[in-house]
Amino acid sequence: MRTAAEIAARAVCLGVITFRSRFEGVRFAGDPAAAPETVEMIAGVTSWLFDAGLPPSLLAAEAGLLQLPPNSWDRKILVALGDAMLPESIGVLLAGLRLAPEPPPYDRSYDAEPLLRLLPFLSDSPFVTRAGMPPREEWTAMATAVTAAPLADVSRGGRVAGLWWWRAVSETLARANKIERRELTGILRDGAPTSRSFGIPIADDDFTAFGKPYAALTANEHRAVSAIAEARVRAFRWMLGATAWDQVPMDS
Repeated sequence: MRTAAEIAARAVCLGVITFRSRFEGVRFAGDPAAAPETVEMIAGVTSWLFDAGLPPSLLAAEAGLLQLPPNSWDRKILVALGDAMLPESIGVLLAGLRLAPEPPPYDRSYDAEPLLRLLPFLSDSPFVTRAGMPPREEWTAMATAVTAAPLADVSRGGRVAGLWWWRAVSETLARANKIERRELTGILRDGAPTSRSFGIPIADDDFTAFGKPYAALTANEHRAVSAIAEARVRAFRWMLGATAWDQVPMDS
């Protein structure tokens, strides 16, 4: 399992990208008056990460993105970041440090705001203990204070996330007629006792989301659960494995 400092660094890097994306997106809202403020916020949070000494914890693609000038991320980048649901991964990572609660049910997202407020690039973070702390000191305060959750707890959370990710992928295949619905129903029936043992809500031998069996979800509901499960399972598998963030095996 990853060290606490490694988990914290990944959470902070994803948090900086998430925070910056908020301000990068403002210009598409058509408010020219907001431009000077967004440039200041983007430059500030980006400089913080580099001054904190965290570039080694970035993927090459992430570093390239953050090195772009303020207000230069295009819509495709922002859409891709939104689809990745980074706050779900951040929440899992912070839960792995016992800083955030366990993930909500898989038909509900984490509230991103409290998660970001835990990270030391914001002044009200619990790791920023006085005004004027240099970024490297703020990051060090977090890196040296956090401890990882027990391996058994993280492993169990990863197993739950993996089951939800399997259910989302299997539903996609069934709706595309790549597996027979009858076959999937049999697998779900046989696996229902195991799913229940992990606390997954079951109705009619199927996972339950939005108050109904998974097979009855609308297309939008299915996409929502699938995106949440994908973001969470990536974070769990990264914490438990040794591969880079963008090389985490996403088999179901």
